Amino acid sequence: MREIDKNLTAGKSTKNTQNRKGKNFGYQILGFGSGGGGPICITYDFFIVSGGGGGVAGYGGGGGGGGVHYSYCAPGTSGITKNTDCGSISIQVGAGGTCNSGPGGGNSPYAAGDGGTSIAFKCEPSAITVKGGGGADTRHNNGRAAPTPGGGSGGGGGCFHLSSTSGGAGSCYGNPGSGAPSYNCGPSRFRSGSGGGACTAATAGGGGGPGAAGCGKASDIDGSTKNYGCGGVGSGVPNCLNGRGDGGNPSAATANQGGGGGRSGPGADGVVYLRFPTSCKPACMAVTPGCNSILTVGGCTVLKFVVSGCVTFT
Repeated sequence: MREIDKNLTAGKSTKNTQNRKGKNFGYQILGFGSGGGGPICITYDFFIVSGGGGGVAGYGGGGGGGGVHYSYCAPGTSGITKNTDCGSISIQVGAGGTCNSGPGGGNSPYAAGDGGTSIAFKCEPSAITVKGGGGADTRHNNGRAAPTPGGGSGGGGGCFHLSSTSGGAGSCYGNPGSGAPSYNCGPSRFRSGSGGGACTAATAGGGGGPGAAGCGKASDIDGSTKNYGCGGVGSGVPNCLNGRGDGGNPSAATANQGGGGGRSGPGADGVVYLRFPTSCKPACMAVTPGCNSILTVGGCTVLKFVVSGCVTFT
């Protein structure tokens, strides 16, 4: 079996997680195997990303990255075991936070929206909830804190000519955003703060550019390496001419990676992955709606949810 995401470590992902005893990546079979007619008891490893916070135009900051929480290679934490006779498993994928790009951009007194909540095994006792990243704020204001408990990273603060601003606090699955110094201060002029990321905090603006956004979590769980939960970069000059999203990608954050928005861009929607050995995949398994998918990566089956939906066993 191909080793997937071997560099995943504990850290942010293990906080506030119930101590689910069992194997990190194992399974049990009750009744018959995948070719039989009996129920199958599968242990799913999860990788959950919530929606990133929105960015703000003008003199505003970058949005906080969505929270990233996972079970694989997390000491003391195992996946979630479910029997296929449960009928279905519900998944919620958090939406990216709305941006503030209205009249006046960062001059208007409105913050960007927070990212939405992602949930695996929704409406069950074993539900795992990850809340979104905090939205950026406009000039004169501090960045928004990430939703708590169980949220992502804080948003970046806007710049202010009289005093400095600060970034929003990160929650247990993210890190703080950054603020900006007073923009009357030489090369610090018009440099806003950026959003925190799943792995690192953002750095402060000033010194000729916006603050550096926090880094996301790299994973190749779906077969290609992506960075999840990156912070959005704040405005670098008036009218946000070099504001960026998703830790440096131009404009809006990359779809379904939970990145914070920069410039006048919204945050990215999240994603939910469930993974288990293909050897115990039931023939009757399906995912809905059709934009979600069942992937085979090495010796594993990976259920990828880019929108809210269900795993069904019919």
